[in-house]
Amino acid sequence: MNVAVFGAGHVGLVTSVCLAEVGHSVVCVDVDRAKIESIRAGTPPFFEPGLAELLLRGRATGRLRATSSVAEAMEGSEVSIIAVGTPDRDGRIDLVYVLEAAGIIGERIRDFGTFHTVIVKSTVVPGTTTGPVRELLECRSGRRAGVDFGLGMNPEFLREGSAVRDFLCPDRVVLGALEGRTAEVMQRLYALQECPKLTVHPTEAELIKYAANALFSTLISFSNEMFNLCEAIAGVDGSTVLKGALLDHRWTPRIDGKLLAPGVQDYVTGGVGYGGSCFPKDMNAITSMARDLGCRAPLLEAVVEVNRRRPVVVVERLKRETGGLKRRKVAVLGMAFKPGTDDWRNSPSLPLIGALLEEGSSVAAWDPMTGAEAVHGWKGRVSLSRDPGEVLESAHIAIIATAWPEIARWPWDDLGQSMAQPVVYDGRNLMAGFAWPTGFRYIPAGSGKKTGETR
Repeated sequence: MNVAVFGAGHVGLVTSVCLAEVGHSVVCVDVDRAKIESIRAGTPPFFEPGLAELLLRGRATGRLRATSSVAEAMEGSEVSIIAVGTPDRDGRIDLVYVLEAAGIIGERIRDFGTFHTVIVKSTVVPGTTTGPVRELLECRSGRRAGVDFGLGMNPEFLREGSAVRDFLCPDRVVLGALEGRTAEVMQRLYALQECPKLTVHPTEAELIKYAANALFSTLISFSNEMFNLCEAIAGVDGSTVLKGALLDHRWTPRIDGKLLAPGVQDYVTGGVGYGGSCFPKDMNAITSMARDLGCRAPLLEAVVEVNRRRPVVVVERLKRETGGLKRRKVAVLGMAFKPGTDDWRNSPSLPLIGALLEEGSSVAAWDPMTGAEAVHGWKGRVSLSRDPGEVLESAHIAIIATAWPEIARWPWDDLGQSMAQPVVYDGRNLMAGFAWPTGFRYIPAGSGKKTGETR
């Protein structure tokens, strides 16, 4: 099929590259000329494992092109996919880019002589596709959705760090189709994906995405609530408590005599909070939507509040454990919201650093992938380096905020000698079981056990 994808961000470019990989002819269009030139040069404008290889292959086969011209992108196209950003504005979803794309597509399909299908892939609140998107498409095109052109909603379930694999080998594909013809087009688009394909109404498709992210966010906030409680009780370890709870066969089934730990268990662990481009934004959007509908959602509101408070709780604990943070140098290890990505948007490290600065600490940050823009908002008050020795030198405390695996391989014996006080707070429990050198004080997240020197 000939497909035009609007948006060269994480979702748009991964969608473009992967659709080309399975045989479709794809044109990715974006107003950001720098992104387009980068894609044309065979270099993704962001890091995602496996993306560069597929991008080069798509360009080489001719199945993938990139342009800033809408006319070029839509010429001969059968499907237009809207995969632009839906940013958070004061706790509510901003549809400006989605509606801008819908308006442009509507103007182009006015003169199309064939049935064209428009699919919303951006995460949008329920009612958006059949509401403002449909209205704008019909207004600009002078045609009727479901009669003269197709309209659908196809949410993405792409995790940064594994987005290419998630697209090519999905758990499910949700096809929100306004009518049968659109459903057939969407089935053809994903014909090679071997997984359950759920055909639903577009509004149901929109809510399925929010329900999925709300569930995972709830598991994380539950775990952090338990960690808060465990940290207040001497002799209790939160990771042990959660492990014991998860041994129920409904969480950890026994198959052929062996325990199987499903992937969902990755979300039942405490830390410094969830972050990234999806969970915080989507949780704000769904709670705002519930309020607008006059439908109380106290559980989801509590999930947001627990996550908001967790970095502050961590800093308050460190104040108690160390006798104060004022004029102390704190090394924050990790700016990306999770390992395997350079994305620092809404990373829990950001409020963590903010709370440390409020306490009068000086902060040095480390991350192997993020650039200086991650700390730009503090205007020189926070340094960022990729050299652990530089970050840890003269530090009184090191906080592991992102579970980068290389941290466990650092020469901590040497690094500890350069620290003012070799204290490590493990916000991800990455180093549990690590044999710390003499003199180190290791404080695991979620632990109310008496802590002290390891030897």
